[in-house]
This record gives sequence, structure tokens and C-alpha cells, in this order.
Amino acid sequence: MMMISVPAWLAGLALLVTTPALAQVAPGLPEDPGAAVVEELVVQAKEPGPAWWVVRDGDSTVYILGMPGGGIPPKSAWDRRYLDRRLKGANSLILADSIRISVGISSFGEALRLYRSLRSDVPLETRLQEPLRSQFIAARRTVGQPERRYARWSPFVASLMLVGDSAPKGWVDPREDIIRAARKAKVKRVQASAYDASSSAGKILGSMDPAVETACLSAAIRTVQRARPAETAEGWARGDVAGAISGPRDFEGCLLLLNGGPQIWRAIVSEHTRLIAEGLKTPGHSVALVDLSMLVAEEGVIRRLEDRGLTVMGPGGS
Repeated sequence: MMMISVPAWLAGLALLVTTPALAQVAPGLPEDPGAAVVEELVVQAKEPGPAWWVVRDGDSTVYILGMPGGGIPPKSAWDRRYLDRRLKGANSLILADSIRISVGISSFGEALRLYRSLRSDVPLETRLQEPLRSQFIAARRTVGQPERRYARWSPFVASLMLVGDSAPKGWVDPREDIIRAARKAKVKRVQASAYDASSSAGKILGSMDPAVETACLSAAIRTVQRARPAETAEGWARGDVAGAISGPRDFEGCLLLLNGGPQIWRAIVSEHTRLIAEGLKTPGHSVALVDLSMLVAEEGVIRRLEDRGLTVMGPGGS
């Protein structure tokens, strides 16, 4: 899954126009390149703990740890033995899953217009038509939020907030623990390059019509309804790839509605692949963190590495 903060997206959505009444017929979601997976990669790891892949080239090795799309319960007892063993003496910790998206605002006036366009004096639930209104109320009650939290925002912003509010409180990102372990082992970190989305801002703005906003809010509601965070977190911790990626991808479809979405996804996969290939140029071994769904997708990192002529061994022993 692509980790993008809400402010980063808001910063790029200048001049977004919302309307008092929202159409209830949403456009179809575009094909999600991360939804189609390579079935032979969806396996149960033989090693204890989360699933690892191994790619070698001569005397160089990169151990790839598939990372969960969300957090895990605090003090979760996932087996770290292979992580600690592979960090020992590693050339680097490749943070391929840490994608930064750069979207700029050129002026204070533009930022002010953006803020105003994302707000409304008419409460959101008054602007929504049935059945979307009732579905949204049920979803925000599920995540324990009052009407006033979303009342003055556009449906698009409300969809981002709703998905964020659905994350279990107090859960932690295992990446932080891994980074601390790498620091303790004196392993240098290598991060992905920032992706500059400034050039696509105009296209993004052009796509934000009422039907798109409705699709985003509907997708957020479905995500809340279908999410099983405890099951996906447990699946990740015990190396069950199918369980770890079983969470809903409805909101990824919403982001892909924004022009350039599939291209951004593919650019991120290419950057993951490049970083791992760069790691293989140095004798010895490195550890890479890659979002699990981007690893096992048909157009994902493992297939891209194989396209480079590299042999990748999976957690199932093949």
C-alpha cells in the first residue's frame, strides 16, 4: 500500500470545487494494478515470522521483507529472529516502502482558495443524498466519530478522514521498530526518491467533480465496512501472505480515480525495483522493506526483478 499523508494530497488539490448537492451515480473505479496478484506468490512462509523473499546476484544478496499495509497491535509478538540475523553485518536497510510525494503550492492565495474550496457552511450530512447519507452515518459511528468532525469538509476530505479514523487506536508501524534495530546494528538507511506530482496537479483538479467525490466517499465507507485489521495484522506476523493482503482495496481505487494514479503506482514499483537492484551491486547483503501488496502484484516488484533476469526465492521455498 502507498503511504501518503492527507496534507500532501490536500496541498496538490488547489481550486477543488464542491457543490451543495452530490450526485449519487459514481463513475466506475479504474483497474487497480495492485489488486491483481501472482497466485504462486501468495504462500505461507516456511520460516517463523513475516514473509521474506531473497534475491541474489553473484556475491550480493538482498533480503526483502514484505511489510503490512497498516499498523499492528502495540507490543505485537512477531518473530524478529530473521530480521535481527539479516541486519547483522548488512550493507544497508533499503526503505523502499517509504515513498514521499512532493506536491507544491505556489502562493498563499492559492492555498487559501484551496482551503475555502474544501470547506462548506452546509453540514456534510445535509449535502449527502440517500442511501449515501445513511451509509456514511453508519460508517462514522463505526469508527466512533461525531457528525461535527466531518461536517464542514468536502466529501473527498471526509473520505480521507474516515479511512484515517478507521485505523485502530494505539497501533504501531513495525517499520519504526525495524529502523531502530538497524540503527542499533549501525546499518545505514537508503530511502526512495521523492515523487514529484506537481506536474499532474492540474489533471488531479480536473477529476474532482461531484461524481468523483461520491465515489471516494463510497469507497471509504466500504473500506470501513470490510476492514479486518486484526486478521491482516495476524496474517502478516505469521507469514500468511494471503491473510496479510486480505484487507479491502476500495480506497486505493478512489485514489486511482485521480488522473495519473496508475502511473504513480507503477513509478513507485519501478523505484522499489531500482533500489533493490542498486543494493545488489555491492558484495555482501542488504535488507529491503517493500509493501507486501506491491511485492506480489502481477506488475509488482518481484515480477520486475525477474524481468531484469534476477532469480527471486520466495517464503514458500521457491
